[in-house]
Amino acid sequence: MSMLLRNVLVLAVEFGAALLLREPGAPWIPVLLAVFVVGSGVLHGTEAEFVPRFLAALAAVGIAELGSRAWASPDAVPTAGTGAAILLAVQTLVLIRYSLRRRRVA
Repeated sequence: MSMLLRNVLVLAVEFGAALLLREPGAPWIPVLLAVFVVGSGVLHGTEAEFVPRFLAALAAVGIAELGSRAWASPDAVPTAGTGAAILLAVQTLVLIRYSLRRRRVA
């Protein structure tokens, strides 16, 4: 799977989760668990081991959570938006690094 496709897949899941989480009383545990699973699985087929997969998954959860906070209340946009942008940059760098890496032949 290409890096662009991986990034679009995670962004779509994060966007959907942020839309679901902005409503008060939303079932946040299953939503964030689903985001975590997709975030950790998006590096499947690469040489990424536990730490990069976990980092990508945590960044995905953070982006969804901060995105929902930014949409839910306009006064939280500067801090939540900045945090989401930083996590999005971390996630994108992890995806680029491991998606473009060539597999080692043993």
